Amino acid sequence: MFILRILLLVSLSVIALGASAENTIQKLYKSVNPAVVELHVKALADPKPGQAAYKASVAGSLGSGALINKKGRILTAAHVVDKATDIEIVYADGTKTSGHVVWVESMIDLAMIQAVDVPENIKPLKLAEANSYQIGEQVIVIGAPYGVSHSLSVGYLSGIRDGKQIPATKITPRLLQTDASINVGNSGGPMFNSKGEIIGIVSHILSKSGGSNGLGFVVSIDTIHDIMDSDPGTFSGFIPFLLNEQQSYALNNAAGHGMLIQHVVPRTLADKLGFRGGNINVTIGHTSLLIGGDILLSINGHKITGIESAIKIKQRMAAVKKGDEVSFTFLRAGEVKTVYWQVATKQY
Repeated sequence: MFILRILLLVSLSVIALGASAENTIQKLYKSVNPAVVELHVKALADPKPGQAAYKASVAGSLGSGALINKKGRILTAAHVVDKATDIEIVYADGTKTSGHVVWVESMIDLAMIQAVDVPENIKPLKLAEANSYQIGEQVIVIGAPYGVSHSLSVGYLSGIRDGKQIPATKITPRLLQTDASINVGNSGGPMFNSKGEIIGIVSHILSKSGGSNGLGFVVSIDTIHDIMDSDPGTFSGFIPFLLNEQQSYALNNAAGHGMLIQHVVPRTLADKLGFRGGNINVTIGHTSLLIGGDILLSINGHKITGIESAIKIKQRMAAVKKGDEVSFTFLRAGEVKTVYWQVATKQY
C-alpha cells in the first residue's frame, strides 16, 4: 500500500509538472504573440531557371517579423524584404498597415522595417541581453509557416555557430541552432526564451526535402545588438554583386573592380539616381548572375575593390549629413559616368 501511494504521488507530480509547463508556454504565447507580425511582400523576382532575357517583374512572398518599439520598428530577415517593392504588415488582431525598409544587412540576413501605424494596445517585444542563453534551454518560435498565421513551435536551443568576422568591423556573426519546427513563412520571425525575450530572428533551415528537419538557424541576439549599435545606415536600393578582377575583365570593365548592379529597388535612392539593373541572366559556375546593368566603380572617389572597401563605403554613407554632396561613378555600356546626390535628409 505504501509503495502504491508513492507511485500515485509521483504520477500526480509528473502530471502537475506537465500541466505547469503547458500553462507556462500558453501564457508566454499569449503575452508575445500580439507583437509578432505577418509580412506580405511584393518583391522584384529573380529570373526563372533557363530564362536568358530578363525584365524586372514582381512576385509575392510571405515572412514574419517582430515589433520592437511603439514607433513601429520591426525586425525581420534581410532575404524577406531586401527586394521589396511593397510591404503589407498584418498584426495578430487583423489590423493591416504598410511598411518600408529602413536598413538591410544581407551578410547577416537581418533587416529593419518601419510600419506606418501601430495599434495602441500592442506591447512591443523585448530584446534579450547579449549572450543570455544556453544550449539546452527551451525556446519558442512564432511565425506563419506556409501561410498558417501565428503558429507556435517549441523546441530547444541546439547549438551556437559563429561565422567569420566581417571585414572592416568588429562584428562576428553568430547563429543559434534550434530543433523547433521552422518552415517557409517563419523567416524573419522571432525566437523567444522562457521570459518572452527575443533571442534570435529566424534566418534559414538546412533541409534536403525543403521541410523542417530539426536544423533551423536564427540570427543571435548578440549579432542583432551589434548591428543595431553600429548604425547600419539607410537602405539605398542596390542589390549588388561584387566583382573580382577576373570577372571585371570578362565583362569588359577595364577598371578591374566594381559592384555589378543586379536589381534596383523602386522608390529608393538608387532608383532616384537613375541606376539600372541587369537584363541578361547567365550562370557562371554555380552562380546565377544578371549582367547588362550598371557597374558601380566608386562612391565619393573611394573605389569598390572588394568586401572590405564596400563595407567602409557603407559606413561613410551612414555618416553623411544634410547638405553633403555624394558622387557615384559607374560604368554603363562601356562609358564611365558620374552622378551626384545632394543630401536633403539623412533618411533617404
